[in-house]
Amino acid sequence: MTTALWIGLCSFTVSIVFASFFEWALHRWLMHGVLFKGYPYRKHDQVHHVVFDSDAGYHLRDQEHRTIVTMAWWNAPVLMFVNLPLPGLIALWLGSWSVVIGAMSALLAYYAMYEYFHWCMHVPSARWFQNTRLFRGIDRHHRIHHLDPSKNLNVVLPIADLVLRTRLRAATQTS
Repeated sequence: MTTALWIGLCSFTVSIVFASFFEWALHRWLMHGVLFKGYPYRKHDQVHHVVFDSDAGYHLRDQEHRTIVTMAWWNAPVLMFVNLPLPGLIALWLGSWSVVIGAMSALLAYYAMYEYFHWCMHVPSARWFQNTRLFRGIDRHHRIHHLDPSKNLNVVLPIADLVLRTRLRAATQTS
């Protein structure tokens, strides 16, 4: 295996793990308004979580709310741009742009999985993978988040939820 390919694969792997922590931080600090109550908070916490609860309202009920299942189109390029400097600096230090290719590929793949899985959770259909144990597990993980927005902040890969101790295995209803 060539050095450039090896560096790219290592960068991809490390970036997938990083993406779990980035998703967790973005979700916790911006989308749930811990740092400020701007656009991400209003769109996610004040609209998405109001329309999609943890019970019968977890799934899309009317077509009017289709646009609040996914993020705005411009979020992907912004998130990619925000994450570019670190792999860029590492690439300059190592002298290999494979770092950037691996990292950006991983982050784009993670973002695409986030959007698609999140869509499939709230707009279920007869997709073959929705009956797999893996998908049912991350769907349950996300449904619990709708019950307790401070927990289960990862949608795709709950590594950060495990490490940062925000993972709930079962829903706890408080009345």
